Amino acid sequence: MENVRNYMAESLLSIAPSAGILEALRMMSENEVHSLLVEESGQYIGIVTNNDLSRKVVTKNLDVKTTVVSKIMTYPIVKLESTKSMEEASEIMREKDIHHLLVTENDQPLGILSINDYVKYLAAAY
Repeated sequence: MENVRNYMAESLLSIAPSAGILEALRMMSENEVHSLLVEESGQYIGIVTNNDLSRKVVTKNLDVKTTVVSKIMTYPIVKLESTKSMEEASEIMREKDIHHLLVTENDQPLGILSINDYVKYLAAAY
């Protein structure tokens, strides 16, 4: 069984909860990522993803010029130890209906595992 450490993205990009959602979109686009950790006082308090930006902004009819990240972020962050299997990660994502997990090692942030990473794992297995 493969563990999540082998498939996660190691970059941990973060944004302040008070940042605007346009800034979050720009940062994701420039870095070619689908999520940003939301950091406050040196702690990750949430995560904002492409899904949060597209679905929550549209369905709640939020103003993209004035809405801040904290209004649409997902929290608390769901964490998974780096030694856990890809199957365990998939199960958690399904149960919680999320697409991103914060991968940790000894409770320290290590990387992000996304549903896209899981798809790559499946493609490599077959």
